[in-house]
Amino acid sequence: MIAPHPDDEAIGCGGTIAKHCARGERVEVAFLTSGERSLRELEPEQAWRIREREAQEAAAVLGIADLEFMRLPDWGLSDPNGAPGALAALAALWERVSPSTVYAPHPGEWHPDHRAAAELAANAAHRTGLGAARVLGYEVWTPLSGYAIVEDVGEVFDTKLEAIRRYVSQIEQFDYVSAAEGIARYRGALAARCAYAEVFAQGA
Repeated sequence: MIAPHPDDEAIGCGGTIAKHCARGERVEVAFLTSGERSLRELEPEQAWRIREREAQEAAAVLGIADLEFMRLPDWGLSDPNGAPGALAALAALWERVSPSTVYAPHPGEWHPDHRAAAELAANAAHRTGLGAARVLGYEVWTPLSGYAIVEDVGEVFDTKLEAIRRYVSQIEQFDYVSAAEGIARYRGALAARCAYAEVFAQGA
């Protein structure tokens, strides 16, 4: 799974991750950046420590097996000069892990780092032969206009919300808990006729 920043994995598809983990399937997350610009009052190294610790706490809640912090520039993923070697590093990681499915933000996301992550995922899929159809796009800031896969996450939704709550530094700035609950309830009502759901585009 690819997350542009720590918290995107929990907000975007924390329920689906929890279901994979509950089935005994191994889930690993590559954080492209460590989100230092959301804590601008701190030096980058201090911000990394906070956000990476929160990611580790959220991972323990969800059951994630391993985390990779690539520490590429926050808000710099769309600048080829700001994130040199990002594609090669991501492709090398995939070759080591051999994932059956990769989750990444969908390409229509508002945040430029999210869009860049979607492009990196698609390019890495080409480079490694994974196949674009096995890259699933999730929504964080921007709802999908269309989707191919719907996942009922009602049974694990409390786990998803608990993982989001571990990102204390972020939910002090935005109410991600309410946002995640709102879109999941909406997707559940209209896409799956269940309490809560997450949806994904195919070939992100």
